[in-house]
Amino acid sequence: MNTRSAARIGRGTSEVSDAVIAVENLQVSFRYSGVLTPVVRSASFAVGAGETVGLVGESGSGKTVTAMAMLGLIRPLGGEISNGRIMLQGKDVTHLKERQWSDIRGQEIAVIFQQAIRSLNPAFTVGEQLAESVRRHVGLSRKEAWTRAVEMLDRVHIARPAERATMYPHQLSGGMCQRAMIAMALMCSPKVLIADEPTTALDVTVQRHILALLREIQAETGVAIVFITHDLGVIAQMADSVAVMYAGEVVEQAGVRELFEHPRHPYTEGLLASIPTGGERRLGSIPGRVPAPTTMPGGCRFHPRCSYVVEQLCTTGGPHELHPSAGGTSQCLRSEDLNLVGHTVKRGATR
Repeated sequence: MNTRSAARIGRGTSEVSDAVIAVENLQVSFRYSGVLTPVVRSASFAVGAGETVGLVGESGSGKTVTAMAMLGLIRPLGGEISNGRIMLQGKDVTHLKERQWSDIRGQEIAVIFQQAIRSLNPAFTVGEQLAESVRRHVGLSRKEAWTRAVEMLDRVHIARPAERATMYPHQLSGGMCQRAMIAMALMCSPKVLIADEPTTALDVTVQRHILALLREIQAETGVAIVFITHDLGVIAQMADSVAVMYAGEVVEQAGVRELFEHPRHPYTEGLLASIPTGGERRLGSIPGRVPAPTTMPGGCRFHPRCSYVVEQLCTTGGPHELHPSAGGTSQCLRSEDLNLVGHTVKRGATR
Protein backbone atom coordinates (compact mmCIF):
# COMPACT_ATOMS: atom_id res chain seq x y z
CA MET A 1 0.00 0.00 0.00
CA ASN A 2 1.44 3.39 -0.90
CA THR A 3 1.85 6.13 1.69
CA ARG A 4 -0.89 8.38 0.30
CA SER A 5 -3.41 5.56 0.56
CA ALA A 6 -2.26 4.80 4.11
CA ALA A 7 -2.69 8.43 5.10
CA ARG A 8 -6.34 8.41 4.06
CA ILE A 9 -7.39 5.54 6.32
CA GLY A 10 -9.40 6.89 9.22
CA ARG A 11 -9.45 10.47 7.97
CA GLY A 12 -12.39 12.49 6.72
CA THR A 13 -12.33 12.70 2.96
CA SER A 14 -12.73 16.47 3.12
CA GLU A 15 -9.19 16.59 4.55
CA VAL A 16 -7.75 14.80 1.53
CA SER A 17 -6.72 17.36 -1.06
CA ASP A 18 -5.08 14.99 -3.56
CA ALA A 19 -8.02 12.65 -4.09
CA VAL A 20 -9.13 12.25 -7.69
CA ILE A 21 -12.53 11.13 -6.47
CA ALA A 22 -13.95 11.28 -2.94
CA VAL A 23 -17.25 9.94 -1.61
CA GLU A 24 -18.26 11.85 1.51
CA ASN A 25 -20.98 10.59 3.88
CA LEU A 26 -22.98 9.34 0.92
CA GLN A 27 -26.59 8.33 1.48
CA VAL A 28 -28.58 6.87 -1.42
CA SER A 29 -32.30 6.27 -0.98
CA PHE A 30 -35.09 4.56 -2.91
CA ARG A 31 -38.84 4.59 -2.32
CA TYR A 32 -40.41 1.46 -0.89
CA SER A 33 -44.22 1.62 -0.61
CA GLY A 34 -43.97 5.39 -0.96
CA VAL A 35 -41.40 5.79 1.84
CA LEU A 36 -37.92 7.11 1.04
CA THR A 37 -35.60 4.46 2.48
CA PRO A 38 -31.79 4.64 2.68
CA VAL A 39 -30.06 1.80 0.82
CA VAL A 40 -26.54 3.19 1.26
CA ARG A 41 -25.77 5.23 4.37
CA SER A 42 -22.78 7.38 5.38
CA ALA A 43 -20.33 5.80 2.93
CA SER A 44 -16.99 7.60 2.72
CA PHE A 45 -13.74 6.83 0.92
CA ALA A 46 -11.26 8.57 -1.37
CA VAL A 47 -9.03 7.44 -4.22
CA GLY A 48 -5.91 9.20 -5.48
CA ALA A 49 -4.13 8.97 -8.82
CA GLY A 50 -2.58 5.55 -9.32
CA GLU A 51 -4.41 4.06 -6.33
CA THR A 52 -6.97 1.27 -6.07
CA VAL A 53 -9.65 1.10 -3.40
CA GLY A 54 -11.52 -2.18 -3.11
CA LEU A 55 -15.22 -2.23 -2.20
CA VAL A 56 -16.08 -5.67 -0.85
CA GLY A 57 -19.11 -7.36 0.67
CA GLU A 58 -21.87 -9.84 -0.06
CA SER A 59 -24.54 -9.25 -2.68
CA GLY A 60 -26.93 -6.65 -1.31
CA SER A 61 -24.27 -4.79 0.67
CA GLY A 62 -24.56 -1.61 -1.40
CA LYS A 63 -21.42 -1.82 -3.54
CA THR A 64 -23.04 -1.42 -6.95
CA VAL A 65 -25.50 1.23 -5.74
CA THR A 66 -22.51 3.25 -4.52
CA ALA A 67 -20.88 2.85 -7.93
CA MET A 68 -24.05 3.93 -9.74
CA ALA A 69 -24.15 7.05 -7.58
CA MET A 70 -20.54 7.80 -8.50
CA LEU A 71 -21.54 7.55 -12.17
CA GLY A 72 -24.58 9.78 -11.86
CA LEU A 73 -26.94 6.88 -12.62
CA ILE A 74 -29.05 6.81 -9.46
CA ARG A 75 -31.92 9.02 -10.65
CA PRO A 76 -32.49 6.96 -13.83
CA LEU A 77 -32.78 3.93 -11.53
CA GLY A 78 -35.47 5.63 -9.43
CA GLY A 79 -33.28 6.62 -6.48
CA GLU A 80 -31.78 9.82 -5.15
CA ILE A 81 -28.75 10.98 -3.21
CA SER A 82 -30.38 12.14 0.01
CA ASN A 83 -27.20 13.16 1.85
CA GLY A 84 -23.47 13.59 1.34
CA ARG A 85 -21.58 14.45 -1.80
CA ILE A 86 -19.28 13.11 -4.52
CA MET A 87 -16.19 15.16 -5.38
CA LEU A 88 -14.58 14.47 -8.76
CA GLN A 89 -11.24 16.22 -9.28
CA GLY A 90 -12.23 18.82 -6.68
CA LYS A 91 -15.65 19.47 -8.22
CA ASP A 92 -18.93 18.57 -6.50
CA VAL A 93 -20.84 16.45 -9.03
CA THR A 94 -23.51 15.16 -6.66
CA HIS A 95 -26.51 16.92 -8.16
CA LEU A 96 -25.50 17.54 -11.76
CA LYS A 97 -28.19 17.29 -14.42
CA GLU A 98 -28.17 14.30 -16.77
CA ARG A 99 -26.88 16.43 -19.64
CA GLN A 100 -23.87 17.42 -17.53
CA TRP A 101 -23.28 13.83 -16.43
CA SER A 102 -23.33 12.64 -20.02
CA ASP A 103 -20.37 14.94 -20.69
CA ILE A 104 -18.46 13.47 -17.73
CA ARG A 105 -19.19 9.74 -18.12
CA GLY A 106 -16.70 8.15 -20.46
CA GLN A 107 -14.41 11.17 -20.44
CA GLU A 108 -13.52 11.82 -16.78
CA ILE A 109 -14.97 8.69 -15.17
CA ALA A 110 -15.57 5.35 -16.85
CA VAL A 111 -16.87 1.94 -15.86
CA ILE A 112 -16.16 -1.70 -16.63
CA PHE A 113 -19.27 -3.79 -16.01
CA GLN A 114 -19.36 -7.47 -15.17
CA GLN A 115 -20.23 -9.91 -17.94
CA ALA A 116 -19.12 -7.64 -20.77
CA ILE A 117 -21.00 -9.67 -23.40
CA ARG A 118 -24.24 -8.34 -21.87
CA SER A 119 -23.00 -4.76 -21.78
CA LEU A 120 -21.82 -4.56 -25.37
CA ASN A 121 -24.49 -3.80 -27.98
CA PRO A 122 -25.01 -6.89 -30.19
CA ALA A 123 -26.17 -4.75 -33.12
CA PHE A 124 -22.86 -2.91 -33.61
CA THR A 125 -19.30 -4.04 -34.19
CA VAL A 126 -16.80 -3.75 -31.36
CA GLY A 127 -14.89 -1.07 -33.27
CA GLU A 128 -18.02 1.04 -33.78
CA GLN A 129 -18.83 0.91 -30.07
CA LEU A 130 -15.30 1.95 -29.07
CA ALA A 131 -15.18 4.75 -31.63
CA GLU A 132 -18.47 6.27 -30.48
CA SER A 133 -17.10 7.69 -27.22
CA VAL A 134 -14.13 9.56 -28.75
CA ARG A 135 -16.32 10.93 -31.52
CA ARG A 136 -18.72 12.26 -28.92
CA HIS A 137 -16.28 13.50 -26.25
CA VAL A 138 -13.12 14.33 -28.22
CA GLY A 139 -14.63 15.26 -31.57
CA LEU A 140 -12.54 12.91 -33.69
CA SER A 141 -13.64 12.16 -37.22
CA ARG A 142 -15.09 8.76 -38.04
CA LYS A 143 -11.78 7.63 -39.54
CA GLU A 144 -9.69 8.97 -36.64
CA ALA A 145 -12.00 7.38 -34.09
CA TRP A 146 -11.80 4.00 -35.85
CA THR A 147 -8.00 4.20 -35.89
CA ARG A 148 -7.97 4.92 -32.16
CA ALA A 149 -10.36 2.03 -31.52
CA VAL A 150 -8.01 -0.39 -33.27
CA GLU A 151 -5.07 1.06 -31.33
CA MET A 152 -6.91 0.53 -28.03
CA LEU A 153 -7.77 -3.06 -28.87
CA ASP A 154 -4.10 -3.61 -29.52
CA ARG A 155 -3.31 -1.83 -26.25
CA VAL A 156 -5.35 -4.36 -24.27
CA HIS A 157 -3.52 -7.21 -26.02
CA ILE A 158 -6.23 -8.41 -28.40
CA ALA A 159 -4.54 -10.19 -31.29
CA ARG A 160 -5.31 -8.99 -34.84
CA PRO A 161 -7.04 -5.84 -33.53
CA ALA A 162 -7.99 -4.47 -36.96
CA GLU A 163 -9.84 -7.68 -37.74
CA ARG A 164 -11.44 -7.98 -34.31
CA ALA A 165 -12.70 -4.39 -34.51
CA THR A 166 -14.97 -5.44 -37.39
CA MET A 167 -16.49 -8.29 -35.38
CA TYR A 168 -19.69 -8.30 -33.31
CA PRO A 169 -19.56 -9.11 -29.58
CA HIS A 170 -20.99 -12.61 -30.03
CA GLN A 171 -18.03 -13.45 -32.27
CA LEU A 172 -15.54 -12.87 -29.44
CA SER A 173 -14.74 -15.00 -26.41
CA GLY A 174 -15.68 -13.86 -22.91
CA GLY A 175 -12.11 -12.82 -22.18
CA MET A 176 -11.87 -10.82 -25.41
CA CYS A 177 -15.19 -9.09 -24.68
CA GLN A 178 -13.89 -8.08 -21.26
CA ARG A 179 -10.70 -6.71 -22.81
CA ALA A 180 -12.83 -4.83 -25.34
CA MET A 181 -14.86 -3.38 -22.46
CA ILE A 182 -11.65 -2.22 -20.79
CA ALA A 183 -10.55 -0.66 -24.09
CA MET A 184 -13.89 1.13 -24.37
CA ALA A 185 -13.56 2.50 -20.82
CA LEU A 186 -10.08 3.85 -21.59
CA MET A 187 -10.83 5.42 -24.98
CA CYS A 188 -10.99 8.98 -23.57
CA SER A 189 -8.23 8.52 -20.94
CA PRO A 190 -10.47 8.92 -17.86
CA LYS A 191 -9.08 9.87 -14.47
CA VAL A 192 -11.30 7.38 -12.61
CA LEU A 193 -12.16 3.81 -13.54
CA ILE A 194 -14.89 1.88 -11.73
CA ALA A 195 -14.48 -1.86 -12.19
CA ASP A 196 -17.69 -3.59 -11.08
CA GLU A 197 -17.00 -7.35 -10.75
CA PRO A 198 -14.90 -7.28 -13.95
CA THR A 199 -13.73 -10.90 -13.60
CA THR A 200 -17.11 -12.51 -12.87
CA ALA A 201 -17.82 -15.62 -15.00
CA LEU A 202 -14.24 -15.72 -16.33
CA ASP A 203 -12.05 -18.76 -15.78
CA VAL A 204 -9.04 -18.44 -13.48
CA THR A 205 -6.47 -18.03 -16.24
CA VAL A 206 -8.42 -15.28 -18.04
CA GLN A 207 -9.14 -13.60 -14.71
CA ARG A 208 -5.41 -13.47 -13.95
CA HIS A 209 -4.72 -11.88 -17.34
CA ILE A 210 -7.46 -9.25 -16.85
CA LEU A 211 -6.12 -8.26 -13.43
CA ALA A 212 -2.58 -8.04 -14.77
CA LEU A 213 -3.84 -5.85 -17.63
CA LEU A 214 -5.57 -3.46 -15.22
CA ARG A 215 -2.42 -3.17 -13.10
CA GLU A 216 -0.34 -2.53 -16.21
CA ILE A 217 -2.69 0.18 -17.47
CA GLN A 218 -2.83 1.85 -14.07
CA ALA A 219 0.96 1.91 -13.82
CA GLU A 220 1.16 3.62 -17.21
CA THR A 221 -1.73 6.07 -16.92
CA GLY A 222 -2.11 6.75 -13.17
CA VAL A 223 -5.86 6.13 -13.35
CA ALA A 224 -7.63 5.88 -9.98
CA ILE A 225 -9.54 2.59 -9.69
CA VAL A 226 -12.53 1.66 -7.56
CA PHE A 227 -12.59 -2.14 -7.70
CA ILE A 228 -15.89 -3.73 -6.66
CA THR A 229 -16.05 -7.43 -5.89
CA HIS A 230 -17.17 -10.05 -3.39
CA ASP A 231 -13.88 -11.91 -3.98
CA LEU A 232 -11.30 -10.97 -1.35
CA GLY A 233 -8.70 -13.08 -3.15
CA VAL A 234 -8.91 -10.65 -6.06
CA ILE A 235 -8.74 -7.67 -3.68
CA ALA A 236 -5.47 -9.04 -2.25
CA GLN A 237 -3.97 -8.77 -5.73
CA MET A 238 -5.45 -5.43 -6.78
CA ALA A 239 -6.14 -3.04 -3.91
CA ASP A 240 -4.08 -0.57 -1.90
CA SER A 241 -6.86 -0.16 0.66
CA VAL A 242 -10.25 -1.75 1.29
CA ALA A 243 -13.70 -0.53 2.33
CA VAL A 244 -15.86 -3.40 3.61
CA MET A 245 -19.58 -2.80 3.05
CA TYR A 246 -22.45 -4.47 4.86
CA ALA A 247 -26.17 -3.60 4.70
CA GLY A 248 -25.44 -0.32 2.93
CA GLU A 249 -22.71 0.86 5.31
CA VAL A 250 -18.93 0.86 5.31
CA VAL A 251 -18.22 -1.20 8.43
CA GLU A 252 -14.42 -1.28 8.19
CA GLN A 253 -11.64 0.46 6.27
CA ALA A 254 -7.92 -0.27 6.28
CA GLY A 255 -4.90 -0.86 4.10
CA VAL A 256 -5.14 -4.19 2.35
CA ARG A 257 -2.44 -5.97 4.38
CA GLU A 258 -3.65 -4.57 7.69
CA LEU A 259 -7.24 -5.56 6.95
CA PHE A 260 -6.34 -9.08 5.88
CA GLU A 261 -3.99 -9.85 8.73
CA HIS A 262 -5.69 -7.88 11.53
CA PRO A 263 -9.44 -7.48 10.83
CA ARG A 264 -11.30 -5.22 13.25
CA HIS A 265 -14.88 -6.15 12.43
CA PRO A 266 -16.50 -9.61 12.81
CA TYR A 267 -18.03 -9.32 9.34
CA THR A 268 -14.58 -8.88 7.83
CA GLU A 269 -13.38 -11.92 9.75
CA GLY A 270 -16.25 -13.92 8.26
CA LEU A 271 -15.42 -12.82 4.73
CA LEU A 272 -11.76 -13.69 5.18
CA ALA A 273 -12.66 -17.15 6.47
CA SER A 274 -14.37 -17.87 3.15
CA ILE A 275 -11.19 -17.42 1.07
CA PRO A 276 -9.99 -20.78 -0.36
CA THR A 277 -6.44 -21.58 0.74
CA GLY A 278 -5.76 -24.73 -1.27
CA GLY A 279 -5.18 -26.72 1.93
CA GLU A 280 -7.41 -28.85 4.12
CA ARG A 281 -8.87 -25.95 6.10
CA ARG A 282 -12.64 -25.96 5.96
CA LEU A 283 -14.11 -22.80 4.45
CA GLY A 284 -16.03 -20.63 6.87
CA SER A 285 -19.52 -19.26 6.37
CA ILE A 286 -21.62 -16.48 7.87
CA PRO A 287 -25.07 -17.59 9.05
CA GLY A 288 -28.15 -15.71 7.87
CA ARG A 289 -28.30 -13.12 5.13
CA VAL A 290 -27.99 -9.38 4.52
CA PRO A 291 -31.19 -7.66 5.76
CA ALA A 292 -33.49 -5.86 3.34
CA PRO A 293 -33.41 -2.03 3.44
CA THR A 294 -36.89 -1.99 4.99
CA THR A 295 -36.02 -4.41 7.82
CA MET A 296 -32.71 -3.07 9.16
CA PRO A 297 -32.08 -4.05 12.80
CA GLY A 298 -31.31 -1.47 15.47
CA GLY A 299 -27.80 -0.94 16.73
CA CYS A 300 -25.11 -2.70 14.72
CA ARG A 301 -26.70 -3.98 11.54
CA PHE A 302 -24.54 -7.10 11.64
CA HIS A 303 -25.48 -8.13 15.17
CA PRO A 304 -28.16 -10.77 14.21
CA ARG A 305 -25.42 -12.73 12.39
CA CYS A 306 -22.52 -12.00 14.76
CA SER A 307 -21.07 -14.61 17.12
CA TYR A 308 -19.52 -11.89 19.31
CA VAL A 309 -22.74 -9.97 19.97
CA VAL A 310 -23.29 -8.44 23.41
CA GLU A 311 -26.85 -7.51 24.32
CA GLN A 312 -27.53 -3.79 24.85
CA LEU A 313 -24.07 -2.78 23.59
CA CYS A 314 -24.55 -4.18 20.08
CA THR A 315 -28.32 -4.42 19.68
CA THR A 316 -29.72 -1.05 20.74
CA GLY A 317 -29.58 2.54 19.60
CA GLY A 318 -29.11 3.94 16.13
CA PRO A 319 -26.71 2.70 13.48
CA HIS A 320 -23.12 2.51 14.70
CA GLU A 321 -20.54 4.89 13.23
CA LEU A 322 -16.98 4.29 12.08
CA HIS A 323 -14.28 5.07 14.64
CA PRO A 324 -10.46 4.78 14.56
CA SER A 325 -9.27 1.27 15.32
CA ALA A 326 -5.59 0.23 15.15
CA GLY A 327 -4.52 0.96 11.60
CA GLY A 328 -7.93 1.70 10.15
CA THR A 329 -11.54 2.38 11.10
CA SER A 330 -14.29 0.05 12.26
CA GLN A 331 -17.93 0.22 13.31
CA CYS A 332 -17.54 -2.58 15.86
CA LEU A 333 -17.69 -1.24 19.43
CA ARG A 334 -15.69 -4.28 20.55
CA SER A 335 -12.94 -3.89 17.94
CA GLU A 336 -10.22 -3.30 20.54
CA ASP A 337 -11.33 -6.23 22.73
CA LEU A 338 -11.73 -8.97 20.13
CA ASN A 339 -8.87 -11.07 18.79
CA LEU A 340 -10.26 -11.70 15.32
CA VAL A 341 -8.71 -14.22 12.95
CA GLY A 342 -7.11 -12.80 9.84
CA HIS A 343 -5.76 -14.25 6.62
CA THR A 344 -2.13 -14.19 5.59
CA VAL A 345 -1.40 -12.19 2.48
CA LYS A 346 1.18 -14.06 0.44
CA ARG A 347 4.31 -12.13 -0.46
CA GLY A 348 3.91 -10.68 -3.93
CA ALA A 349 0.11 -10.99 -3.91
CA THR A 350 -0.35 -7.31 -3.10
CA ARG A 351 1.21 -4.47 -4.96
